[in-house]
Amino acid sequence: MRKSWGVLLAALAAILVLPRHGYAETRTVSWSGVTTYADGTPIGAGTSVTYNFYWTSDAALSASSLKPVASSVSQTAATFDPDQKGMPRGQTVYFTGEVVLGTGVKSGLSTAYPWTVPVIATTPTLSSVSIAGPSSVNEGGSGTYAATATWSDGSKTSVTPAWSENSSFAAISAGGVLTAQAVTSNQPVTVTASYASGGVTRTATQAVTIVDVPSGTVAAIRNVVITGPVATQPVKLFRLGWDPIESYMDGVPIPVGTVRYTVYWSTDPGFSPNTLKPLATAIPGTSVDFDPDEEGMSSKARVYFTATAAAPNGAQSPLAAGISWVAVNIGPAPPSKGMIIKR
Repeated sequence: MRKSWGVLLAALAAILVLPRHGYAETRTVSWSGVTTYADGTPIGAGTSVTYNFYWTSDAALSASSLKPVASSVSQTAATFDPDQKGMPRGQTVYFTGEVVLGTGVKSGLSTAYPWTVPVIATTPTLSSVSIAGPSSVNEGGSGTYAATATWSDGSKTSVTPAWSENSSFAAISAGGVLTAQAVTSNQPVTVTASYASGGVTRTATQAVTIVDVPSGTVAAIRNVVITGPVATQPVKLFRLGWDPIESYMDGVPIPVGTVRYTVYWSTDPGFSPNTLKPLATAIPGTSVDFDPDEEGMSSKARVYFTATAAAPNGAQSPLAAGISWVAVNIGPAPPSKGMIIKR
């Protein structure tokens, strides 16, 4: 009488879950073939051996939780797509299997084999583009615009888009600098930024007004900077410089040498009028040298500089954008080379 031993499935503990070559989302699970019964007796050569293979999120391998990966296969491997099988990304699932002989004898389930379903890194796609920059630009002046891309993962990055505008009174550079021409009345212009990534193009617009500036208006001084020291003897001197004012805001030239500049320093970053201390008054040049100690700037204290320009027509510019600086004067040197003389 033929014995009906249980089928040995212990070899199924050697499961491998490998990516299938050429298919990033396809995996292959494999196992060792079963050739004997549980007591080591060989399975007859004429007896068919097939495998059922399952996955589950239940480490206990409850029967109701088992989902098929392969059924009634004779080979010792099965290919599957984790997404098609419904396996949750980033979570651990468990594989198990059983052997079914042609005689009807079936093994028990193999020991659960855990596998963490990998999270697929996806490249975020471009969702939108936004523009940042001034809503108005004075005639004869300029304004700088920047673009920011928002991606499908919620992140934001600065980007360099294709810039354009729709006005005959303005031009915008590849770097996003809008230059306004002279106008006789306020003029609207639309600034457009277009950016493409991964086959996706997004566009943003911003309404800008080119402002008609009254004749004779003087713009604020630009590019105030400090350099130095420019001299160290007999005292340490620093130089405050700025760009010259060469025309009115409507583009009308100002005769060379007729603009007068007044420069201030303050301990107040807001430049309240009662804190302004003159560094130079009504000078024709575009720089002034100063000694921090002589001006009363406390050592290692932060101070602020600004300037204003007066045109020959009497018009005066607003205060320039301030710059901050830490005074580095160290005060007078202590007495040296002392000696006592006997008389």
